[in-house]
Amino acid sequence: MTARDIKLCPQNDADPLLISYLDAIVALTCQREALGLTTSLIDSLCQHVRAERFRLLAVSNLNRNDELDGSNLQGAVVRDWLEPLSVPVPIRYDQDLLACARTKDRISRKLPGMKGRRLILPIFGVGHVTAILVIEGMRAVGGEDEVLARLLQIFSNQLYLLSRNELDGLTGLHNRQSFDERIKHLVLSAGHRDRRAQSYVASQRNCLALFDVDHFKMVNDKFGHLYGDEVLVQFARLMSRAFRHQDMMFRYGGEEFAVVLIGIAPEASVPVLDSFRRSLEAYEFPQIGCKTVSIGVACITPGESVDTIINRADKALYHAKLNGRNQVCCYEALVAEGKLAPVTVATGDIELF
Repeated sequence: MTARDIKLCPQNDADPLLISYLDAIVALTCQREALGLTTSLIDSLCQHVRAERFRLLAVSNLNRNDELDGSNLQGAVVRDWLEPLSVPVPIRYDQDLLACARTKDRISRKLPGMKGRRLILPIFGVGHVTAILVIEGMRAVGGEDEVLARLLQIFSNQLYLLSRNELDGLTGLHNRQSFDERIKHLVLSAGHRDRRAQSYVASQRNCLALFDVDHFKMVNDKFGHLYGDEVLVQFARLMSRAFRHQDMMFRYGGEEFAVVLIGIAPEASVPVLDSFRRSLEAYEFPQIGCKTVSIGVACITPGESVDTIINRADKALYHAKLNGRNQVCCYEALVAEGKLAPVTVATGDIELF
């Protein structure tokens, strides 16, 4: 059942504001993945709240540690949730945002020269503020603040449940199911610029990198699975520190990981990925020592099938492993150099190799 399947038939004396927010709740609870939930929230606000501008800001610190409290909040940054290429801005630059995150309460005030008021509302994770909704130029109708606060609590609860389902239990990165959904969304949204399609998809080149920890089976065989799991956890942490807030990171399966690099063409991504490879090579894992990684990267081309894009990155990864491991290989460069046959798609989406 979807929001379109449910048609509310209010009586003549029904409160229009209440009905509009019930519509928003129906739309929110229909969502089955976090990105769709977030865009649904913004769409609902645009339809049901009179204001000049809405912004949903993610709150984190620069090393991606989301466990913010009073001791490290001053160093936190905010970025536009729906614009991954937006530059993170220190939260202290906007005292209203800082006050909202610190007090965990709404901030409402009239700014000079602004029609309406500025309303800032916190969105909670587990015990801390993970995001902030900023409404600029809000025009009062009556009772919106309380209804909005409860709508955001529903959003927070739903986001928490969906996010937990999208995360890998060991590493905390997004899981394979989330990977499939997000790659599909990235490809299908290309070329569409509206409230639901992030502008970076239409205007930027993106690429997919696949990672495989070299000789990982030897770790499990020699040291046991507990040490193997620790390698995966530390690998994920190193990834989180190496890549940007806007890049999407996943545990692809077993000792394989994936990163979607936003706004970077494959050839430009090679130095970035190689920097991570070198930092991993220099890292000392407890009891185990150093490990290396093989990486394959390919362009995410709008209009092509997700399987084709993954296949290209996987072929580049396989080439890296066959030719000595511990290196970064770019699919497009390998094809141009004649070292790899191109992956093409025939009529009927049958892939030819």
